[in-house]
Amino acid sequence: MAREVIQNNPSLNKILQCINDKKSFIVEAGAGSGKTRSLIDTLQYILERDSEYLEKHGKKVVCITYTNVAKDEIISRINNNTLVLVFTIHEFLWEIIRRYQEELKKAVTEYHLEESNKKLKQPIDDLESKLTNTQIIYTEYGKNYEKGKISHNEVIALSHKIFTSHSKKISRIVSNRFPYIFVDEYQDTQKEVKEILLEHLLKENIVLGFFGDSMQKIYPTGICRIENYQQYNLELITKHENYRCSKQVINLLNNIRDDIEQVPTGMNLEGKISFFHCNNSLDDEDNLQKVKHFLEKNYQWEKYKVLMLTHKGISKKLGYDNLLTLYSNPKKISFGRDKLLKRDEKFSNFLMNKIERLIFFYKNHQYGEFLRLLAKEDFRITKHSDKVNLQKQISDLEELRKTKTIGEVMDYVFNKGLLKMPSKIKDFKDRITQENTADENIVKDKNFYDSLMQIKYDEIIKIDEYIEEQTPFSTKHGVKGAEYDNVLVVIDDSSWNQYKFNDVFAHNTSNQQRYDRTKNLLYVCCSRAKNHLALLSLSQMDNTSMNALNSLFGNGIYDVKSL
Repeated sequence: MAREVIQNNPSLNKILQCINDKKSFIVEAGAGSGKTRSLIDTLQYILERDSEYLEKHGKKVVCITYTNVAKDEIISRINNNTLVLVFTIHEFLWEIIRRYQEELKKAVTEYHLEESNKKLKQPIDDLESKLTNTQIIYTEYGKNYEKGKISHNEVIALSHKIFTSHSKKISRIVSNRFPYIFVDEYQDTQKEVKEILLEHLLKENIVLGFFGDSMQKIYPTGICRIENYQQYNLELITKHENYRCSKQVINLLNNIRDDIEQVPTGMNLEGKISFFHCNNSLDDEDNLQKVKHFLEKNYQWEKYKVLMLTHKGISKKLGYDNLLTLYSNPKKISFGRDKLLKRDEKFSNFLMNKIERLIFFYKNHQYGEFLRLLAKEDFRITKHSDKVNLQKQISDLEELRKTKTIGEVMDYVFNKGLLKMPSKIKDFKDRITQENTADENIVKDKNFYDSLMQIKYDEIIKIDEYIEEQTPFSTKHGVKGAEYDNVLVVIDDSSWNQYKFNDVFAHNTSNQQRYDRTKNLLYVCCSRAKNHLALLSLSQMDNTSMNALNSLFGNGIYDVKSL
């Protein structure tokens, strides 16, 4: 299959030529250009050509992604082939450094000392000696250096230290295991990771492939682009195709960026772009509703995605603001809101993947799934009265979810024996009640737990609906890589000082970093639309911006007040 694609795809042909020549490369690919498809085709080409060699010599291909969602997609698209290891950045680095315990202990000691000096704190006395008989582990519960525990934030810093101190030794061992390393969404890669790859591993005859788009860098820690790629002898391969967006959207994208001019390449529709401003009605809280009604009535929009800048704005509209605030507070939590939104943290996983799924199966008459979930929890129905009791308990649970707190609902399902307390929650509760309460991580976790138990359970229902995409809302950050028929992008310069869209339209670069950050986010948002795209500004656009917008959108400019 890969050889057929070579004949019809110039950029893929260049990628595979690099593979044949054992030459490292960068694929700079605009939105909708089929970047992930090119990555998958590259992996499949190597598997077709080199599977026997890889198996015989115990070698693997590595693919590094930025998120677990991207990781799962790649694994699925290569049919879970075990010759390819798909890691997040942190997983990849931990897979390497966890084997070097002595070096890790020294690096942890040095890192802790540096960290203490920066914060003017007293370092732990003789930490390296205390770690002599301790295994360094990577845990979600937060760092505890004396117990050998490091968390998400330390993995990259420690990896950088170890590679810097033991470059030749570790790089050679890694190259013997992994002859190919591909990085997806390279623009979001941290500076330290870039240095590990280019300053250390590249020297050991590994073929590195970077796939991404510098204009889609929207996370603050990313490198954006590899400016000095020539000094590393990297081949730059540019993809100009756009298979996703309508022609009108592509024209707009080409006006937003000036480094890649995309061309319609697939079954691209003509499409339509519109801009709605509120310059004459800034005090009207119903502006968003007016625009949605206009699009539904006049453009016949039925299914569409509303992109907003922050989860905060969405949580207020949908009703899970307290929950999001708690998970966003670093003083009360050691993991963070991303795990809440991905449902892969112990409490969010139990509340949404167990309680909410149980109710969903019951309400939608999916009784087979309903009973299978109960059976996994050791709930048994042995006589008719058990069935009657179960119906009443589920009916009561439905109502309790709407009026009671998270703590009260959890107590109900545990006391009735509907669901078992997961071991991770049990261990967490034991930890915050039995361990030393002077430990700052224990105190933080206890405060988090107490606060979570007091939040109304109704907020779990609301956030679960959002995650399950039963609402039209999403954040601009949350949709990178996704695509929708119709997209409404809501911008508001008064809501966040990190972004200023007025400056982008006015080409005001007085604050270059903010300008670039906003421009990238605008590009990501607009490039999600397959057909129609609409932008709504809830804040003032000045005269310079309005002149530019008139040039971009033509007769697609609307004053919300006139709708």
